[in-house]
Amino acid sequence: MKMNRCSVAAALASAFALALCSCSTGSSSNPQAVRTAAQAANAGNFSSVYFLGDSLTAGYQSGSLIDTSQPHGWAPLVAAQVGFPIALPLIAPPGAPNQITLVHLVPLTLGTLPGTTSGRDNFALQPTNVAVPGANTNDVLNTLPLLNPTAGQQQLNQLVLGYPGFGYGVELSQAEQAAAANPTTIFLWIGNNDTLVADETGMPSSMTTLANFTTQYQQLINYLEENTNAHLIIANIPDVTAVPYLTPAAEVLGEASLETGLPIATLSQVLGIVPGDLVNPTGTAEVSLILTGQQAGPISDSGVLSIAEQATVRAQVTAFNEVIASNAKAAGATLVDINALFAQTTANGIVENGIPGNTTFLGGVFSLDGIHPTNTGFAVIANKFIDTINSSLGKTYADVDVTSIAAVDPLYPPYPGHHFIKGHITPKIPEAVNKSILEILGPHK
Repeated sequence: MKMNRCSVAAALASAFALALCSCSTGSSSNPQAVRTAAQAANAGNFSSVYFLGDSLTAGYQSGSLIDTSQPHGWAPLVAAQVGFPIALPLIAPPGAPNQITLVHLVPLTLGTLPGTTSGRDNFALQPTNVAVPGANTNDVLNTLPLLNPTAGQQQLNQLVLGYPGFGYGVELSQAEQAAAANPTTIFLWIGNNDTLVADETGMPSSMTTLANFTTQYQQLINYLEENTNAHLIIANIPDVTAVPYLTPAAEVLGEASLETGLPIATLSQVLGIVPGDLVNPTGTAEVSLILTGQQAGPISDSGVLSIAEQATVRAQVTAFNEVIASNAKAAGATLVDINALFAQTTANGIVENGIPGNTTFLGGVFSLDGIHPTNTGFAVIANKFIDTINSSLGKTYADVDVTSIAAVDPLYPPYPGHHFIKGHITPKIPEAVNKSILEILGPHK
């Protein structure tokens, strides 16, 4: 008989509650009190571990979930150092979507791996890392894999959450799969996509509202508290405006000036951007079109985060992190301050094997999509989790050897001190177009 998600979850939860009550003589009338005590007792117990979240926890790199990159994510690195098993939903090459590749450094040329993935390397495996790229907070609790997914997000949902070891035909969300497994520890890092969407759309209004995020996050934590015996290790959200997916307007203007010979002030008027603004790929794609007369300026609102819009996004991240912190405290969870780690790395960079790395594009910390870390970046994140576990739970686990990982990381800076500039505009803009721009704007110096 095929059971749906509700009947499966209810049956598992009921069996778990009965088991708890039968083990306690003094708290049988309050199973949640027994469960809360068990969760506290499991702090530092890594005998059974699940990972919930989005692409950052899934080990997504250079625009893809792929088996050549997933093992380099922070989750398997933490598992190796702490000493517990982890099962990844490894995706066959060329990945989902096809992974971005570096074709040439100068001029910078990016491509993608050819072909189509065959899906999971092992369709029968039940992953213990069920983080889904693209997931937001609501998805962790409520989004299910579909039998016949469309390409894109639905396909990613199915590749990670489908084919569960709990039985074919049982569709469960990330949180429900964790509840069914009832681990001793759950790592949860979610909320990044609730804010990152502003980078992609150029509009802070596209972010999840604070009211909705507060409700959804509380519902998720409540579900995990009521349906598992696990101690929670929760990470907060970094500043999503401080990623090389967004290019500083000053860099775009400088490159356009170099190619056209026009003053930056003139180009600022034409493109509608000023130093301090951040331009996303939609905006950078419009630059050549505008300067060659194929599109009217300025760059569309969907292509730019202005200085004021960036402040709005950062304020939303701060508000979301306050929600995360309050829920973590109420749940007796361990809170990992990823926001502080990213701020420190952005400000100071890193140095591995005598080679400085930074958070600019091709700076060694972020992969080719400008959002997800390199192997080296993931190792730095793993150490933040390990250090927090050690300090908060009284453990002494050794850190990941970031230096050794950087030494063989294909995206750690191969040329010390070399500055890579992303190619945003068509080289050698025709002089006729320059003249037309001058006619529009009038004389300039």
